[in-house]
Amino acid sequence: MEALMASAACVGAQCDRVLLKDRQLNTLAEYDIRLTKEGQNSLWLEVNFRSVDLLLLLETTFAGLSVQCFEDGDPQDEVTLESALRINAGT
Repeated sequence: MEALMASAACVGAQCDRVLLKDRQLNTLAEYDIRLTKEGQNSLWLEVNFRSVDLLLLLETTFAGLSVQCFEDGDPQDEVTLESALRINAGT
């Protein structure tokens, strides 16, 4: 979380939450992605707008870590990070 808080994309942060924004999208929303720490090894990801740049930031930040994404928090519905951000592979 500290690396995301230090990134240029961070528009707000608290000890357990980081708000990220892709400024090139020029959206009116306060943030494009919100990450909330739910436990030692668990983050809740909320996506308002798709962003390839933010996907790359997350991939770089989480490189080497075991990452699993579950649609709506359902452990029976695992998706890729790209899918969670609604980005088509190859975009």
